Amino acid sequence: MTARYELHSSPPPAVLLTAVAQHMGLMAVTLVFPLLVARAAGAGPDTQAHYLQLSMLAMGAATLLQGWGRRVFRLPQIGSGFLLPAVFTAAYLPAALAVARQGGLEAVAGLTIAAGLTEIVLSRFIGRLRPYLPVEIVGLSVLMIGIILGIVALKLIVGHDMELPLEPSETGPALAALAVMIALAVWGGTRLRTVAVLLGLATGIALHMAYQPAAIGISLDPAAFIPRPIAWPLVTPSFELALLPGFLVGALACTLRAFGDMVASQKINDPVWKRPDYANIEAGVLADGLGTLAAGLIGTMGLNTYSASVGLSLATEVLARRVALGVGLGWIALAFLPQAAGLLLQVPQGVLGAALLFAATFVVMSGIAILGQRLLDARRTLAIGLAFFLGLSFDEMPGFYAHHLPPALQPLITSSLVLALLTALALNALFRLGARTSHRLAWQPATGAAPLRRFLSEVGAREGARAESVLRLSQIAEEFAEAAANLSPADPVAVAARFDEYALELAFTWNGRPLKPGPAPTLDSAADEDAIMNGVVLSLMTRLADRLTTRQLADGRQELTCRVDQ
Repeated sequence: MTARYELHSSPPPAVLLTAVAQHMGLMAVTLVFPLLVARAAGAGPDTQAHYLQLSMLAMGAATLLQGWGRRVFRLPQIGSGFLLPAVFTAAYLPAALAVARQGGLEAVAGLTIAAGLTEIVLSRFIGRLRPYLPVEIVGLSVLMIGIILGIVALKLIVGHDMELPLEPSETGPALAALAVMIALAVWGGTRLRTVAVLLGLATGIALHMAYQPAAIGISLDPAAFIPRPIAWPLVTPSFELALLPGFLVGALACTLRAFGDMVASQKINDPVWKRPDYANIEAGVLADGLGTLAAGLIGTMGLNTYSASVGLSLATEVLARRVALGVGLGWIALAFLPQAAGLLLQVPQGVLGAALLFAATFVVMSGIAILGQRLLDARRTLAIGLAFFLGLSFDEMPGFYAHHLPPALQPLITSSLVLALLTALALNALFRLGARTSHRLAWQPATGAAPLRRFLSEVGAREGARAESVLRLSQIAEEFAEAAANLSPADPVAVAARFDEYALELAFTWNGRPLKPGPAPTLDSAADEDAIMNGVVLSLMTRLADRLTTRQLADGRQELTCRVDQ
């Protein structure tokens, strides 16, 4: 049987340390983003190294915030409590590069603070924004993130310049690392599966050094591994309001990405997951915003939850929260080692790309699974499909968007993910997908439950309800059909189905006796069998529904309403 370390478990030290090392190795590739920003600002080698130290400190602090998952004094809960590390994100990169060239690292830090505050504010309204952030948009976000990660990983494996021939010394170790990860994940068994990425990285690095023995220089000077204080502040934040729009859109994209990562984390941690836990998501987005705010105060660029770590957790089945705490403390410790940043950046990019591609496959499948929760009608299909293809087109036709996108939108549309999400949100609002709708049916009890099942299936698909919720309503309808003939022998029953982003409601209205609890089942031949059956039906319907109410209307008719949460 495969070992699985659940959220609140205590993995053995060897498993814990291995998982921490794997996540940190996978996260290291995102240190390229702050390095690019420092170079765009014209920083020298010493400043770049200092900037990377502060960046590692920010990653560690933000990861600890996300893994906290508790209240602080009387403040709201901070952090989702999942194994969901924080890394530097491409959502802020285009805006950060432009700001670094114009205003330097000071402006990047100031606008990062503004982006963090924006995400903190958005976190307080996640529940209210639910009709405008339906689950299928979250699924699209996770799917797009997985695709983006996969494409970035492939570019790292084969090299960015596609016109040059492949270099066996670069691509060979990366492919070998990927092969080791795949082999161990599929055929490696319990213990090897938890170290698949680490062993793959080790294999790739060893082969790279065999091809190029001098490629990785490791300092053996003990002084390089003695912790030292970090000089702070590196820069004093400044605020260039004219450059703010790109960071605000980045904050929105990071909010939705964190939303998707937390839904994916909830799903892999709960085998019977049904719907997003919005209180947990609010706490997670709050921690994500606080992490970006802390990064700006430290002096570096913005952070976001790491979808690749979700994929890695799913692949290795090590989901323990303690790993997140170890990762956060690990990055903080490395930040105080002078040579740590340089050593991490010497790991071959292709080998890191192999690990990223391995994790991205699980992220893509998680996005597809979230999309599969909904019965997508024509409107939802068009909204998601058009947003998906427009998002892909951003990277396929960069010249078109560079020359034909209105100047006012260019600071906003900075990546394929941003374009896809903004398109989906706009179409969602246009189609009013979250609006409450009602459908009615006059049902004859003599026809049985088949017309009710067909009615619910049709309106469920039309409204894009979750398949599991529609199934529960169908089961409730079948139970009601068992008792309906005794309640309303002649007149049709009025059936109303109401849908919105929060819940599905099924209401029955009829002339006749009420459906109420009956006597306990008995073998006594004089017992009222109809009353007993009605009581059993009502009990089953109550168990199937999240809420069930009965009442008598002013005109004497009976009404029974069943609610199933979305």
